[in-house]
Amino acid sequence: MHIIDEVQSTLEEASYDVDNGTYMVHSKLTVCPFDKVKEWYVREKIPYANPNPKSNDALYFGGRESYFIEFKNGKITNAINYEINKKIYDSLFILFDLEYVDRYGNPVNSISYTRRNMNYVLVYNEENYIQAGQTAQTKDGIKRQQAVSESGHRTALYKTVRKLAKEDFVLFGLDQFRNYLFRNVFTYTQKEFEQNIAKIFT
Repeated sequence: MHIIDEVQSTLEEASYDVDNGTYMVHSKLTVCPFDKVKEWYVREKIPYANPNPKSNDALYFGGRESYFIEFKNGKITNAINYEINKKIYDSLFILFDLEYVDRYGNPVNSISYTRRNMNYVLVYNEENYIQAGQTAQTKDGIKRQQAVSESGHRTALYKTVRKLAKEDFVLFGLDQFRNYLFRNVFTYTQKEFEQNIAKIFT
């Protein structure tokens, strides 16, 4: 059995915040706790690496699309925002090196695969986001998304359906990974994520 299939947990367990002793979500959805895969990878493949790579919290292979999921319960500063980006790159490099094959027989070994089939989800603590304020990466990302949204004839419709930037834009500059490393990118508060888990992972 492949390590990705062997190491399994609930999404709730993968969302555990060690520093605060709390779970960010309470879903029993079965996922691969990718932190555990990273630990195995370091131990078995690169024991002398220094520093060790970082990793996203969970990996989910569902139907035609798969997901990397990261949980951030604390305040997201510019430094933490940078670390989130590093986790994305390191997790993909590890995944590609593991020679995993999805349920349809497709090798998960390239950006071409993840750009077609994989999404990225960041779940954050809304209260801490408000307290910390927007990171530099968030501000840059919102400017990019505003420029795209206001460049076409759908501006009026766009403004009608959009509410607050923190709710409707991809935060933390992660929009840059959409159509580059991933099919799509989402940033959800804990509440938004829990309310939409059934829709997200169909």
